[in-house]
Amino acid sequence: GSLRIDRNTIFELAAQVNQVVRNGLDVAVVSSGAVALGMEELEINERPQQMAQVQALAAAGQGMLMQLWREAFDRHSLRVGQVLLTHSDLADRQRFLNVRATLDSLLAFSVIPIINENDTVMTDEITVGDNDNLAAQVTKLVGGDLLILLSNVDGLLDSQDQVVSFVGLDDQPENLVDRSTSTHGRGGMASKIEAARTVGQGGISVVVANGKRPNVVTDILAGRSVGTRFDHKKQGLPSRKHWIAYTLKPKGEIHVDAGAANAVQNEGASLLSIGIVRVEGKFSAGDLVRIIDPKGQEFGRGLSRHSSDQIPETVGQRGSTTVHRDDLIVN
Repeated sequence: GSLRIDRNTIFELAAQVNQVVRNGLDVAVVSSGAVALGMEELEINERPQQMAQVQALAAAGQGMLMQLWREAFDRHSLRVGQVLLTHSDLADRQRFLNVRATLDSLLAFSVIPIINENDTVMTDEITVGDNDNLAAQVTKLVGGDLLILLSNVDGLLDSQDQVVSFVGLDDQPENLVDRSTSTHGRGGMASKIEAARTVGQGGISVVVANGKRPNVVTDILAGRSVGTRFDHKKQGLPSRKHWIAYTLKPKGEIHVDAGAANAVQNEGASLLSIGIVRVEGKFSAGDLVRIIDPKGQEFGRGLSRHSSDQIPETVGQRGSTTVHRDDLIVN
């Protein structure tokens, strides 16, 4: 009836995941719905704008969400475990590795991880942004082979509302996207494209499809043409470099001269202090920074060995490394 969460879809997806698991594959589920269920519980029709109220709704709904998944998987004698994450859990390298160990252990115990962003403590500084991007981070985190992003449409649609079956690495599917999002969630097709690009750079395939399509998960794994498949790099970024490039949030910018830009982009060099022109923003040693060429274009990002206060003191010095090659990603 008026329920915003489709229970039938959750139970159907659990049945499909059961088939996948019985065939010997590991599955982790990233599921939104806590805020929407909190809205149902508290009989609120529109998502609040105040952060504290959204967090309260998430607190009211998260247990209900886990109970739904528990009931759905219990029908197939499968166990579930709740994992709530924030961006801080993924941005700190040690905590990132701890999360990976936890997820690996859950899968080793044949437990289905049910993962969600911890909306009850969410702030702009620690939010991942949406569950599409959280799913992208988790897929690389656990060494996944495939990310399936389920939507309420059949995939990425073209200007004639026909499903685009394949998106190449050099395509620009953003031009087709309606930027509006749902009343209850923070995702949308734009975030799914962003997540697909993130995962594709890690060498992982992505499919965007309609979650209410019968047998959507099992058909995708059987190789049938379902939804929109995104191309991926055959040799993806190693886990640590992918973490640097797509998990961390830049805290500032380092502007460099033409010589430094050429050395970093084309010669495999580290960023040396002698090529730095100026810095923008406030950051500490170890923070992620954008690296900007003389035209004002970002061509890389990496972990700075110096703070924004220290760099001006090192500018022009030979032999001083600001961003080491091992901590550097070039676009």
